[in-house]
Amino acid sequence: MTKPSTRKKRNKLTIALLAPIFIIIFIVGWSLYWIGQPRRPNTKQQQKPIKKTPAEQDQIELIAIPQQEKEILAN
Repeated sequence: MTKPSTRKKRNKLTIALLAPIFIIIFIVGWSLYWIGQPRRPNTKQQQKPIKKTPAEQDQIELIAIPQQEKEILAN
């Protein structure tokens, strides 16, 4: 008994249809990976230290609000 040749044709067709999609996904992913890479400057420059100024802090008070108890309504 031999296998029908339609299966081979179907496999080749799916590969032919899905290959461009996979290639596009690979190119987009690789380019995003490449863009996200940190750049190394050719000359090493000393970074200026950031002057930290103390922020004014407001007095904040947190309180818990109790839930109201459900009242039983008598008809």
